[in-house]
Order: sequence, then C-alpha cells, then structure tokens
Amino acid sequence: MSDTFKKPFAAPPNIFLASLIVAVLLGFVVPWPVLPTFVQFTLGPVAIFAGVILIIKSMRDIDASDTTYDPYAASTALVTSGIYKFTRNPGYLGLAVIQLGMAILIDNVWIILANIAAIIVTTVFVIKLEEEKLLDAFGQDYADYCGRVRRWI
Repeated sequence: MSDTFKKPFAAPPNIFLASLIVAVLLGFVVPWPVLPTFVQFTLGPVAIFAGVILIIKSMRDIDASDTTYDPYAASTALVTSGIYKFTRNPGYLGLAVIQLGMAILIDNVWIILANIAAIIVTTVFVIKLEEEKLLDAFGQDYADYCGRVRRWI
C-alpha cells in the first residue's frame, strides 16, 4: 500500500454526529412534524436497532478476518464475507440507518435531510479515499469486489 494515503478531513461518526446536531437544532427552530406517534415509536427504534446491528456485524466480520476496523490503518485482508457480501460499507450504512431511526423517533424531517448530506459527504470525502487505498492494496480482487457489491445498498 502506498504511503500517500490521504486521510479524510473527519471520521464518518463525526460527520453524522455534526449533521445530527444541526438537524436537531433546526427542528427546535423550525419544527416539521409529519409522523403519527405510533409510527415514531415503532419504526424509529427498529431502525436504530437495525443500524446498531449493522455496525456490530461489520466489526465482527472484520475481526474474524484478522484485519483492522481503523480506516486510517493498513488493511491486511479484503473482507468480502458476512455482511460485506451485501454492502461494502456496512458500518457507515449503520450510522445512516441509526440517524434515520432517530429522525423517525423524534419526528424530525431535518434529520433526514441532514442524513442525506452526511451520506454524500461521507461518500465523497471518506469512502472515495478508502476505495483508493483498498484498490492500491488489493488490486483486481478489490475491483472485482466493487463490481459485485454496491457501495451502500
């Protein structure tokens, strides 16, 4: 792997947290409720739980492959099994699903819009850099994997 790997300006959890904070504040200033209470308290927690499970599963799959979850460290194995058979970024997807669940739970449309922004920022400024790093490290194996598995879902 090249030593010229460009680190992203912020870690994805920080990107999603910043967008969440801005959206919650906007929700206080300009409330925009749209959901019935039943939907809030059923779908919201389910989505949050699903996002947590995605993150836990992604970490376990990486641990099982004896490589690192740290995006700044050199990967020693290309993980393509488990949850990685379905999405190349299950941890980031988990963050997005948790944020969607929070939007539903507290009925805040601003969080959904902020979530979209966080997904775009994460894709452009984090995932693209990680993909370059993995392509450099694993070459055609990684290119083939990208051809089989979507970046998000």
